Amino acid sequence: MRNNEDSPKNENPGGNFWDFLQKTPRTIPILTAISILALVLMLESVLAPFIFACVLATLTWPLRETILKWTNGRRGLTSFILIFGMIFLIGAPIAGVLLLAISQAQEFLRGIKPAQVQEWFFLQSDRLDSLSVAQNLGVTSQSLQDKLQDGIANLASWSMNMAVSFGSNVLHSMVQLGITLMSLFYLYVSGDTFVRRVKNLVPLAESQVEDLLDVFRRTSKAIFKGNFVIGAIQGFLTGLLFLFTGLPSAVFFGVVAAMASLIPAIGSSLVWAPAAIYLLATGEIVRGLVMIGFGAGMISSVDNLMRPVLVGRDAGMHDLMVLLTTIGGLTYFGPVGLLFGPLVGAGVLAMIRLYEETKEVERPEPPTPA
Repeated sequence: MRNNEDSPKNENPGGNFWDFLQKTPRTIPILTAISILALVLMLESVLAPFIFACVLATLTWPLRETILKWTNGRRGLTSFILIFGMIFLIGAPIAGVLLLAISQAQEFLRGIKPAQVQEWFFLQSDRLDSLSVAQNLGVTSQSLQDKLQDGIANLASWSMNMAVSFGSNVLHSMVQLGITLMSLFYLYVSGDTFVRRVKNLVPLAESQVEDLLDVFRRTSKAIFKGNFVIGAIQGFLTGLLFLFTGLPSAVFFGVVAAMASLIPAIGSSLVWAPAAIYLLATGEIVRGLVMIGFGAGMISSVDNLMRPVLVGRDAGMHDLMVLLTTIGGLTYFGPVGLLFGPLVGAGVLAMIRLYEETKEVERPEPPTPA
């Protein structure tokens, strides 16, 4: 008889599974990937400011290297100089323009009186009843007046909701800005170490990782130029146009046009087109035509001509891909999708190119004829 000690031991299925997992050479990479995914999910609410900080660090890294030489390699001092330089040289002027825009917006809204709007509309609606085109379409002044009253009521409700949520939005933006600045500070201190560890973790060749990082740099630069620089130009031109045509709150509408320019295809026309319609409707034909001519010929041309060149060329994407990823990013991520959408698109195209290069290397050469 065999000794009981020589008989095979009964192992539970759980033990077999864990023994198999421990003997698998990919155990550590799998667990590392799972832990990183869990961390990303946990930090989802702060990913946007962190990624924005990464973009800013990428754009300003050559300046960081220059200042680091001036400070004899003191990274903490270099980071303080860069952060406070951004706050005073960039943040302070932008904050001043926004405060002036808010002040003008308040004056503009106080100047709008619903009674005067209704009175002007009633005068215009009397002319509408005499038009044969309106009669053929079944459009009457009474139906438009009813819609106007409903629209004014909805506008008042919307204004109240915006006033209530304004404080919370400002607080949320300040928190996001604080996270961005703190992340940027630590990226300036040890960003090169962070990049080296990312290179070691990514299961790709070093040259391939460098290609992906280069795509991130070029795409970040392209997004900055395509969105923020072009938006600033369009906002400035729109403000000048409002000032030249004598319309009120030029700074406010310039800021609105700069924000609207982030919307693909339509952009700042959401601001100058209604202004042109208003001027034409009030009998200011010359000023209305100037608004249309300058808006369509100059302001919109900045977006239509410069954005595909700046974004598409630097990001290495086709104009259509830039448009689709921007719209898709806005739809899925919200406002931060203006940044994330093209970044994701550029990353996917870079991975496809790496895959194609790998397939080209693995493809056997055709046999040479004897």
